[in-house]
Amino acid sequence: MRNTDRTLPKWLTYAGAFFLCFFFERCIFNRFPLWGAIPMLVPLTAAAVGFLEGAMPGSVFGVTAGLFSALTLGPGHARFIWCDCAIGILCGATVNKALGRTFHGYLLCAAGSLGALEGMELLLRLFFDDQEAGPVLATAGGEFAYSVLFAPVIYLFFWGIYRRFRSDLEF
Repeated sequence: MRNTDRTLPKWLTYAGAFFLCFFFERCIFNRFPLWGAIPMLVPLTAAAVGFLEGAMPGSVFGVTAGLFSALTLGPGHARFIWCDCAIGILCGATVNKALGRTFHGYLLCAAGSLGALEGMELLLRLFFDDQEAGPVLATAGGEFAYSVLFAPVIYLFFWGIYRRFRSDLEF
């Protein structure tokens, strides 16, 4: 079996896994907020694919995941397009240089990605929506903590897909 024979099924499986995570984020966990927030699973999926596949495939997956999220969630969510793209690029770039494909490396990438997103959301709410810092910090902290709880599950889910479809050239 050639390397190109596994490409389409692998990316279709990644897409199915993304849709499953998006469904859980928006339809299941949306009904069970913890600390006043719902988890953000889409950036974790972009981080997982970027971490496992590299910067270029991670950025393409991040753009498509962000585009789907922005189109589904409506106006005001266009920032997900470039944020998820940046997450895919940065997580893919750290694998080759510093971390390697380890579970702990992914947890660092996922926490850094979520921290950067929550920091950006915090600044947007404080400066452009004129909200007070206390409630905004509580919401951002709760969303970060609730999302990080799902990082190991998402990594194992996407790592199983990666392991199933990787070619002999990657050993």
